[in-house]
Amino acid sequence: MASGRSSKFDKVLVVAGAIVSINIVSILGTSFLDLNEKTKYKLILIQALLAMQSIMFFTARYLWLRLCLPLYNYPSLVNNVLFTFVIAVFILSQGSLVLGTIFSGVEPHWISLLSYSSLGLLMLLTTTTVISDVLTWISGVLNIRSGSFPSRVHYAKFQVIAIILISITLALLALLNGLREPLVKKVQIPIKHLPPEFNGFTIVHLPDLHVGPTVGRTMLERVVRTTNQLNADVVAITGDLVDATVYQLRQAVKPLLKLKARYGVYFVTGNHEYYTGDVDGWLKELEYLGVTPLHNSHVMLTHPSKPDTKLCLAGVDDVEGGFLRSGDHGSDFSKALKGVTNSIPTVLLAHRPKVAKLALDNYSVDLALAGHTHGGQMFPIHLWHLVREPYFAGLYQHKSGGNIYVSSGVHFWGMPMRLWSESEITHVTLTST
Repeated sequence: MASGRSSKFDKVLVVAGAIVSINIVSILGTSFLDLNEKTKYKLILIQALLAMQSIMFFTARYLWLRLCLPLYNYPSLVNNVLFTFVIAVFILSQGSLVLGTIFSGVEPHWISLLSYSSLGLLMLLTTTTVISDVLTWISGVLNIRSGSFPSRVHYAKFQVIAIILISITLALLALLNGLREPLVKKVQIPIKHLPPEFNGFTIVHLPDLHVGPTVGRTMLERVVRTTNQLNADVVAITGDLVDATVYQLRQAVKPLLKLKARYGVYFVTGNHEYYTGDVDGWLKELEYLGVTPLHNSHVMLTHPSKPDTKLCLAGVDDVEGGFLRSGDHGSDFSKALKGVTNSIPTVLLAHRPKVAKLALDNYSVDLALAGHTHGGQMFPIHLWHLVREPYFAGLYQHKSGGNIYVSSGVHFWGMPMRLWSESEITHVTLTST
């Protein structure tokens, strides 16, 4: 009877996952449709959300087969408790993206925190289970036989319980690490032909603040307070500032009004500004908050005692802006650097490392500041960014002689967790070579 019910439930998950996964293909089709820009934009966002849900469905199905069935088929008090716990994680994690969108406000709602923490635990359960299954497969291939190795009958008593306990332990460690105050990381970067007047020029780099479902006003106030204590010449917010609409987060981002820097506070879009569906609203709201968006544009910073001495600060939109929006969104280096000569030291703000690399490949840029990778945040996200991005975290020198600094990010996306990565507020000092 138990086996029949499990088989029926498994088929339901397979059908649901297959139906929803069609959205992965339909996103590409939608991008070619002749629709109103805003309609197309919102349709793609909905399809992307459903595509994410499909991945989570398949993950839940895999864990159902590997963890839940052994617990269900060999009932005991411990197994029943663990079974109920894992099912609760399934349910909460499946609703995390929708619940986070609904409950975003001034401060994180407990429902958002719980559901996104469950999503992080789901990821750890999946990773630990895959590793366990690979090791079991290898032992089978090598024909390892040992009296101490657990039989299939005792799978629920050993492997499943071990997987769950290890995953919970890692989740707790990740929560403690994720909720710590960001470290202030000081970095000195040499710039070719930097005028002596700008030697020692400082930039506080703040990518990936992710104000939204699990980051609220209190955490942002803490970052603003630390940033102001650094007494920077420029504050650079390089994308993924928000994860919800202006209407939802207007009060949460008010602390940005208190940010201070001698030459101003600047912003470039990240992919998450486009995911909110309200990127234009955010560009206007940030201007009201005293933050200058560099929307494929630049500003010339002039030394107060020598107006002819200049430093160019340029910024480009996130590359996904070109896919999600028509018109003037998307990375446009020619527009951002128009009129900037090679003799003027140039610092470029770009959300993704691969966009920063493109800039140094083809234009005269001395330093690019980027984020996006979060230093991995959670395994196996590390692998995703290691494959997709040319630079992962830290300072790199490009073949052109320029430098790229990739921050691990100030906060976290969604899951209030960090495993084997640290939050940072980067204090960059420019020096003459």
